[in-house]
Amino acid sequence: MAYFDHVLSSREPLLRRLSRLLDTPFAARQRQLSARVAQLRALSDAELARMGLTRDGIIPHVFGGNA
Repeated sequence: MAYFDHVLSSREPLLRRLSRLLDTPFAARQRQLSARVAQLRALSDAELARMGLTRDGIIPHVFGGNA
């Protein structure tokens, strides 16, 4: 019985599995873009400068605008 409990506890929560099942490509892409923005915002100004970016240029860079 302990093995059964372990298997259930290691699974992804039901609501998360259901939301992925009903997910749209648009929603998945939005999450990817949001994650990229968060990654870039977590960098220091020096790291952004090495990439040729400024904090003001993160959103246009990620969403494909002309920055």
